Amino acid sequence: MSINSINKFLTYNIIWIIISIFSILLLFSPLLLNHGEFYVPIFDNLDSTVVWYKILVESGMIFTDNSTNIPNMMSGLPRSSYFGEFNMILWFYYFFEAPTAYIINEILIHLVAFFSMYIFLKKYIVQNKKYYQNIPIYVGALYFSMIPYWSGAGITIAILPLVTYSLINIKKRIDNKWDWLLLTLLPLYTSFLFFYMFYIIFAGIYLVWITLKYRQLNMRLFFAIFLMGILFLSTEYRLIYTMFIDSGFISHRIEFDIFYQENFLSMYRAAQGFFLSGHLSHIPGLQSYYVLPIIFISMLLSLVNKRFTTRESIIIWVLISFSFIMDTWSILLKQIYTMPIIVSLSLYIIIFTKKYKIIGLLMLFQISLTFLAALQQYNGVEYITQIFPILRELNITRMAFIQPFILTISLVYAILIFIKKLSFSHIFIVIFILLQITVSIKESFYQSHEKVKYASFQQYYAPKLFNKVKQKISESIRHIRIVSYGIEPAVALYNGFYTIDGYSVNYPLTYKHRFRNVISNYLNDEKNKKIKKMYDKWGAKVYILSTPATLEFYKKNIVVENPSFSIKALCNLNTNYILSSHSIRYSKDLSYIDKFKGEDNSWDIFLYKVKCL
Repeated sequence: MSINSINKFLTYNIIWIIISIFSILLLFSPLLLNHGEFYVPIFDNLDSTVVWYKILVESGMIFTDNSTNIPNMMSGLPRSSYFGEFNMILWFYYFFEAPTAYIINEILIHLVAFFSMYIFLKKYIVQNKKYYQNIPIYVGALYFSMIPYWSGAGITIAILPLVTYSLINIKKRIDNKWDWLLLTLLPLYTSFLFFYMFYIIFAGIYLVWITLKYRQLNMRLFFAIFLMGILFLSTEYRLIYTMFIDSGFISHRIEFDIFYQENFLSMYRAAQGFFLSGHLSHIPGLQSYYVLPIIFISMLLSLVNKRFTTRESIIIWVLISFSFIMDTWSILLKQIYTMPIIVSLSLYIIIFTKKYKIIGLLMLFQISLTFLAALQQYNGVEYITQIFPILRELNITRMAFIQPFILTISLVYAILIFIKKLSFSHIFIVIFILLQITVSIKESFYQSHEKVKYASFQQYYAPKLFNKVKQKISESIRHIRIVSYGIEPAVALYNGFYTIDGYSVNYPLTYKHRFRNVISNYLNDEKNKKIKKMYDKWGAKVYILSTPATLEFYKKNIVVENPSFSIKALCNLNTNYILSSHSIRYSKDLSYIDKFKGEDNSWDIFLYKVKCL
């Protein structure tokens, strides 16, 4: 390598190292600054996982048997309804306060995502070591690291490239002790049900395919996949025992009816939405802004068997820039014919091109997964779940959570096509990653308090306010049971109260039916068919549903007259108090105690005593 090439190599690497460090620090800055006032999603975070970890840690029952009753939520749930003791996030919450544990987990997720993808791309995707081809590696690693991952799954998706890297090493017989150590420790900080159950199935299908192709079983790869499966099942032994062995525990999940899409068109639109935006509550990939358009443009460029001249390149860049300025892609990608066009283009590339088959295969795989994920929600396949009831309890849409990994690889191949086909590609790539970083930071979990689906720990849980509530109640909070109205039970649970309501992904079916008596009149009203279906056919949130309970819809100074819940049913569940975010009037069975005024962006609390005979 010449001195000039070495200088260019060093320059590009130093520049991209600086961009990477600065971008990741910028993403983390709301977590580390602002006196701890950072914002995170409410759904499946503040309303659930944070509280589940906190309850289990404070119960002192981490290592007890499955049937041990943990009394905090839903009048007491078995130990098996909570996380296993091999969950590393649980131990973050054990050693640190909840906000600190959340910050540690988030920082690790994004750092692991960056280095995991960097190592994978450098070894197995961008193998040409010319100086300029380190750019796609940094771009891919940065994009992957700045996706807003769901905190509750730990590094499940973030470490996926490194897991794939290790399995490829094992297949190629170039593995070392670190590859096996990674696979051994993997279950401690990842989720089997969230994704790796499906990843192991994917790996198994691949193993079968290469065995048939080469007529020889790769024993090392077989053992690696088998080891992963055994270790995951071992760490999830509580769940496995509850679902398949313990006949005394009947989960509410057996009543799941997830067929939301009533016709093929609605199912198609659901698949398209997943393809364009990812799973909005767990892994929104932020791909529709720039990533998918760039991949699609690169697929078109791959059809031309030449490198464009400087003049042609300028014209193409002007057209591409104009398409983004005019927001053309946000319109084109949402059209009903978009995915058939992409499928057709992918098939053409696979069949008629030699160098770029891989990008066509990746896009077909991506679209196929989104359709399979949406298919589970299509009532046209409901009969399959009657043959295989386990499919009602498993969320197979999660197999499509591999999407960010596939998208990143596709993006890197797209960038390589741009570099090969067009002049001035490096300038465009720098502009692209800066724009994508802007999108990632704007859509991050941490800094945007203007988004109503996000809240800070202080805003959502209001601990100072609830300390005042505790002081007002004469009894020990361990000896009373409360229910929340117009406020999610997680708020009371976080603050140490014991509740008859709650949110759990695996609790006894009998309790779901018992609590239904509290809200049966409301659910049976013809106007509330959708809410009735949500409770009867899903029911993970055991709430009083007659008023919105999330901070997203909360408004102060609302007066509720004759609320739609049964005091008698509440008494049957031994309820002592109601914590309400609204003023309740004209209820002879409730005794008003006091109002506690919260911050402007948080709850007001009204405390009522339940009068039971």
